[in-house]
Amino acid sequence: MNWLVGIAILLAFGATNFWVWKNKRADYEEEGILGLWLWLVTVTWIASWGFRWWSLGGVLLAVACALVFWCRKKKWDVWEWADVTTRSSLVFAGSIALAKGSWIVGLGLWGGAVVLWVIAKTYRKWRWYKSGKMGLVALIGGIWWMGVWMLLAQRQLIQVYLAGLSIIAICVVIYLRSGWPKKLHILKK
Repeated sequence: MNWLVGIAILLAFGATNFWVWKNKRADYEEEGILGLWLWLVTVTWIASWGFRWWSLGGVLLAVACALVFWCRKKKWDVWEWADVTTRSSLVFAGSIALAKGSWIVGLGLWGGAVVLWVIAKTYRKWRWYKSGKMGLVALIGGIWWMGVWMLLAQRQLIQVYLAGLSIIAICVVIYLRSGWPKKLHILKK
């Protein structure tokens, strides 16, 4: 069974990396794209296996911090890359979960990737998301990840509460990025 997981990790890494490279190679340097992907996979591995006390939420936080660090270093748009990496992370993790035999988790993660793909194609046409700013896909992906975290942590109340609070915080960020506070004159500079 371990060899199947290893093959799934390699295939998922190759497929998601190719997808990101194919979509971003015109705007960004190819070595930087591969370097980012290797950096994020390394941070994920260190946060999940190197420090076993970290939960899924901690791993996601570590990956988000690593993404922000890399994008600031390269002067890339953080929200644009967050949109792309969130979708590919769901595919990557779903492939690993399926290889381990966790069909419900794997299909749930892949379902999230499909939902995010549809959102990425349509969110700029939504009337309530007036700003059309990038990052909505990543934020909804964060809500999806927190939902998966809540489902996996059925007997650990602290994780359920943290995931719930994270979902609320992400919804607030979506609201702030949507353009409504400016229209309603809530946040004046």
